[in-house]
Amino acid sequence: MNKKVIGIIIAVVIILAAIIGVVFLVSTDFFNKKDDNAKPLGSTVNLDEKKENNTIKNDITEEPQETEKDEETTDSSKILIAYFSRADENYNVGTVEVGNTEVMAGFIKEYFGDKADAFKIEPVKDYPTDYKECTEVATEEKNSNARPEFKYSDKFDIKDYDTIFIGYPIWWGDVPMIINTFLEKYDFSGKKVYLFNTHEGSGDAGTYSSLKSKLSTATVDTNGLAIQGKIARQSSSKETVENWLKELGF
Repeated sequence: MNKKVIGIIIAVVIILAAIIGVVFLVSTDFFNKKDDNAKPLGSTVNLDEKKENNTIKNDITEEPQETEKDEETTDSSKILIAYFSRADENYNVGTVEVGNTEVMAGFIKEYFGDKADAFKIEPVKDYPTDYKECTEVATEEKNSNARPEFKYSDKFDIKDYDTIFIGYPIWWGDVPMIINTFLEKYDFSGKKVYLFNTHEGSGDAGTYSSLKSKLSTATVDTNGLAIQGKIARQSSSKETVENWLKELGF
């Protein structure tokens, strides 16, 4: 073999060796090249765990706050339902054992349940059972601006209540005089007062506004509920009462 052929073979070998070396270096650099935008292995998992832990922490923090708020609402809202209602013979109803206004008061009590106490304003001297005779007594009381006594009770102290519902029938276009006795007996300063009544065609007869004037130190809501006596005794009135209470925000 001459020297020229040997030189060609050596040159080819050198070129092949150079090519293989370049390919090796490029391949190694490719696989070892660092991706600046890549996230460390497990970073997504760690972020999710952190987010999950924060969520649990927030839930634990928020739940007691909601519970405390509910407890404050319940504890700070003591309700009294005070009402005067006459049974026996009633106009357009007949003789009944439970008065029309007391039926309304019962719906309110049922709506609030244990959150409310009920107090029936009962006269010391009973009114006549006969309707006509009762109207005559009511006329005398109104004309003389009387203050009929009612049976006091030591079972409740009005100071314990923040919200007071007052119910009554309309007698001769006004509240029965015994309601005035009740209002003048107690201090309603700072109380929230809501009114309801039964009637036979006169609505509230302007009593919501007049009672607001009398209870000047209280917050009296004149958006009261007036229901005709015979209608108050119908089962549909329960829904009427409940809708009224919801409109008031209860």
